[in-house]
Amino acid sequence: MKVFFKTLSLALVVALAGTVGDVQAVTSTTEIAQTQKAANNKPIPLALPDTVDVVLKNTSSVTGKVTAFDSKGQTIQISRNSDSRSLQIAQIQQVTFRRGSLVYRSDGRLVIRGDDHAHAKQSTWSGIPLNAFQLVDSKLGQANVDLATVMNQQRLRSIRSVAVKSLYVADEIQFEPTGKMTIKVTPTDP
Repeated sequence: MKVFFKTLSLALVVALAGTVGDVQAVTSTTEIAQTQKAANNKPIPLALPDTVDVVLKNTSSVTGKVTAFDSKGQTIQISRNSDSRSLQIAQIQQVTFRRGSLVYRSDGRLVIRGDDHAHAKQSTWSGIPLNAFQLVDSKLGQANVDLATVMNQQRLRSIRSVAVKSLYVADEIQFEPTGKMTIKVTPTDP
């Protein structure tokens, strides 16, 4: 009988140790999945060149730098020298960032963009809600775009893999009557 109880005790200890190991493995897997999900929800950094041409629906235009963006009030502020102008998004036909304009990284370093963009292909991000665009630093032209709600996971992973090595630079923004926007972007060569 003693042998039976010793064997049973040993079996229980081994089973308990195995169960604890499984719980730790499941917990670890859950934490990894939650970390990956949090990383997938991070917005994409976007550089805004320092000179923009804004064409209004009444065919007039404004040139300057994007210095404010208010998704709730649906306005965008364009500044040039000491003059600032706040525009209703509903008035804007198109926002085009000048190709030869200065572009900065979030740390203040200048991005050098060459003429040959054989490796960099322009992408179009469509259906972006206005509140998914956030101007982070107007002096350096830094914005974040939350694409998690408008892109499928495969496309989002592809965009993120490029954003790890390159900086997306805005080429053009169009505002839709539905309260959404389309942004054309080109990544810088790494």
